[in-house]
Amino acid sequence: MQGSRILAIDPGRGIIGVALFEGATLRYYAVKALRVPGTATFVRRAASHVISILIEMYRPTHLAIEQPLVVQQRAELLAHVINAIKTTARLHGLIVNEYAPQAVRRFICTDTQPTKREVARRLAARYPELSRYTTVDNKWNEQYYERMFGAVAVGLVAYSLR
Repeated sequence: MQGSRILAIDPGRGIIGVALFEGATLRYYAVKALRVPGTATFVRRAASHVISILIEMYRPTHLAIEQPLVVQQRAELLAHVINAIKTTARLHGLIVNEYAPQAVRRFICTDTQPTKREVARRLAARYPELSRYTTVDNKWNEQYYERMFGAVAVGLVAYSLR
């Protein structure tokens, strides 16, 4: 799948981790904040807006998104974010694939119970530009950048499984 572009997403209710792969090359990575009131309508609009801008800027062919954990599936606003992302991607003609978080972590680390921190370390070893985000000074920053690492992991898995 050389030349294809994958927009990878690790969704959250307030922040979304994003990564863009062109083949195996990581072209872009970020965390996007959804700075809106916590209502379903505003959250859907904000998520759709962020994804639309990324699609227009980078012209991906695929969207890879991390599935929510069973506990998270009950979080109504997160469900709205995920549905808005997938709907927006499909409206732009992207192929949408979903990946389970534990399967993504096992693929990256090949351990039976890898942690998010271990996934981040392995990704930083593969993509050295990410290493500065592995040593953060507080718990909030760690959780913030976890979304970005989650998106990079999902994108790498999506590329590798094609």
